[in-house]
Amino acid sequence: MQALSLRLSIGLIGILALTTPAGALSFAEDSPLISIGPRLGFSGQSPFLGREQKHNFHLTDLAAVWRLPWTWQLGDSSWRIGTRLTTSAGHLSAAGDSGLMATVVPALSLGGWNDLVTFDLGGGIGLFSREKFGIQDLGGPVQAIATAGVQVRPFTHAYAGFRVLHFSDAGLYGSSSLGVDLYIVEIGYRF
Repeated sequence: MQALSLRLSIGLIGILALTTPAGALSFAEDSPLISIGPRLGFSGQSPFLGREQKHNFHLTDLAAVWRLPWTWQLGDSSWRIGTRLTTSAGHLSAAGDSGLMATVVPALSLGGWNDLVTFDLGGGIGLFSREKFGIQDLGGPVQAIATAGVQVRPFTHAYAGFRVLHFSDAGLYGSSSLGVDLYIVEIGYRF
């Protein structure tokens, strides 16, 4: 079961990696795709939100960030507020168990200095192929996602970032399930 889940995760990441750039090229200058890249995440047992976790989690995924149509310039400055949608698919593991994690997260962003730095804050939904990792029970396959991150763009088409991502069932499946806080390092290509 674990090997099947890992193969499914790798397959979905591969499909996302191969189809996203092809779709973006067809849009040329007006591409809705902002960036795409791999992410590595880990958790500690003491989360920002919720109760203490039973296991340390590890995430490897691929994320694509899409431009949504709403933006607002902040006065005469180079700063602006924007909207975006982050989609991701990857492999989540803990306590010798692993599964697929896919997310869709709309977010507000604050970018400045000609997009040299961007902050974002969002909330969305995650789908999980596995609900239990060792003795830690997530409750069910659908989880609420909350995330905050910062990205810097040192070069024209490259970025690096750090993100905190929390997922939990928000009490949907009862009070006995635990959420997870992940600390994620991201790099990638910016269009």
